[in-house]
Amino acid sequence: MAEKAKQKKILKLQIRPTVPVLKVLVVVLILCSTAALTALWWVHGSFRAETDKLRSEAATLEYANEVLEEKTGRLDSLQSIQEIAEEELGLIDSRTVVIKPQS
Repeated sequence: MAEKAKQKKILKLQIRPTVPVLKVLVVVLILCSTAALTALWWVHGSFRAETDKLRSEAATLEYANEVLEEKTGRLDSLQSIQEIAEEELGLIDSRTVVIKPQS
């Protein structure tokens, strides 16, 4: 019978009322955690937007680079250089006679 009494004392759980300061501390910790998570979510969103913007800019620059590589590939002959000078810069060959109509 003494053993049964010991077992009951061991298994008995007492719940004490909590201190009000502890309750306030738990509430403050929950509020601080919520504020920290909100701040992290906001920073993550701004980093994601910046990353998307930079990826778009990189794609634009890659396309421009491909166009420039194509143009430099055409610079291997005098004929292609003359065509570029005429089309993009409006230059003409010194041996060409230009006749402008009077307005």
